[in-house]
Amino acid sequence: MKNILITRSKNRSKKLKEALESSGYRVFMEPLFSIKKILTALDYVKNNAPTISNILISSANAIYILKELNIPKETNIYAVGSSTANKIKKLGYNNIFYPKKSSGLELYKFIIQNIAPQTIYYFHGEKISFDFKKKLQKKGFEINNFEVYKTSEIKNFSKNLRDFIANNKFEEILIFSQNSLEIFNKMCKKYNLVEYFNYSSTICLSKKIEKNAQKIGFKKTQIFQKIPALNKFYDTR
Repeated sequence: MKNILITRSKNRSKKLKEALESSGYRVFMEPLFSIKKILTALDYVKNNAPTISNILISSANAIYILKELNIPKETNIYAVGSSTANKIKKLGYNNIFYPKKSSGLELYKFIIQNIAPQTIYYFHGEKISFDFKKKLQKKGFEINNFEVYKTSEIKNFSKNLRDFIANNKFEEILIFSQNSLEIFNKMCKKYNLVEYFNYSSTICLSKKIEKNAQKIGFKKTQIFQKIPALNKFYDTR
């Protein structure tokens, strides 16, 4: 039986865990950060809600803001990929657009190729990997951007994980974001586990994350897209 480490919270990985277990994996989940909502700009956004006609959501963690807004369900929403789009659809929104290939760059290309320059409300986290505001402004768009969540990284690996590592090997590790990669690498160094995890195959959500994993020393890397069982569940960050 293969051991696999999912670096994500239990509530966001439930279906994936079930699928992997049915395929014979022993699954261990270790979230690397928690999400904290930032509501400071909410009053401003609510007051301008009637004028909002375009929204850009670059992460599923920002979706909660839609629940706070009283805007028509026909409002145009641009999402980074199908996974995020499906979650937005469950809130009742009808006009959700996303690129065939899930990435910030592909979403940017989709927007500039399909709509004329106009005002877009952009909801994102504290850390961004693709600067939509800067790039879209250069194309004539007016971007009202709002930081609506931030991440709080873990300071230590859990005792359960440390105990497991003492007697077991992980054949595979799933990394879902650049932020997760950085935190995971930091924790590996803290606990002197760099060589231990180099035995494992580090499977990354995107080629960009994979390249960064290789740069910082992870020797065996892959991407989700090459593994159907993983790409089925996560095609976006």
